[in-house]
This record gives sequence, structure tokens and C-alpha cells, in this order.
Amino acid sequence: MKLTEQQRACLEALDTLTHPDGERCAPFLPIQNMTNYDRRLVRVTVRQLKRKGLAEYHRGLVNEMSDEFAGAGYCITKEGRVLQERRSEQLAAKRNTAQDPRWD
Repeated sequence: MKLTEQQRACLEALDTLTHPDGERCAPFLPIQNMTNYDRRLVRVTVRQLKRKGLAEYHRGLVNEMSDEFAGAGYCITKEGRVLQERRSEQLAAKRNTAQDPRWD
């Protein structure tokens, strides 16, 4: 699946901050902090990821620590996590090939 640079960055942030199936979600602010993108760009990009099936929206969230209402947020989907794992494996393979002395 082809992703833009912004989509890759936001998906990486969701992978770090959240868990699939609404187990742990994040509002836009932590994603903004991780990507250094403004709120509008994060909002548009995360919604694009949702349409691609890589993120999902949940509302009526509860804070685990205080059991208080926490609003709404987005989380990575299982498909999004699989895509991130594949990307990490591909990057590791590229690094290993680049560092392999047989390629010098």
C-alpha cells in the first residue's frame, strides 16, 4: 500500500501511542507532538489512514488511571500494525545489506 510521508509519520505515531481495537487510543495532540505537524494536517492525515483501514476512531473513551471520561481518539488497526511491522523488517533488511562487507 502506498502512503505519503505524512501518512507514514502519523501511522508510526499511532503505532507507538496506541493499541488496536480501541484498547488504547490517542487524540490529535500526542500525534502532533510526535510528528511536529499542525493539528489540521494531523486531522486530515489520520482520517486518510482511517479510510485506508489503517486507523480507527473511538469515542466515549475512559481514562484507565482515573476512570473518568476521556473523550475520543484514534488507534492503529491490526492491519496498520502489520504494515508497520513489514516496513520495519524492510528497513532492517536494507540496513543489513548496506552494512554487509560482502557488498563493498
